[in-house]
Amino acid sequence: MEYRYEEFLEDLSMGREIHFIYKEETYYIGCGTGQFMFWKFFDSTSEIIGEDVVRFSSRIKINKPGNS
Repeated sequence: MEYRYEEFLEDLSMGREIHFIYKEETYYIGCGTGQFMFWKFFDSTSEIIGEDVVRFSSRIKINKPGNS
């Protein structure tokens, strides 16, 4: 299944939670209490919060496919 970057941003805008594994670590992205949040599971110090998708995505590095 192909998951496009645009679909990812749309899912975030709709408030969907996204759980994923990267380099054997589990991460969470979601929207709670009106703010977008990102963190590594079991590490509260890794939390990043943004007010909306644009501000949130500017605070974390998310590469579109084909970009590194």
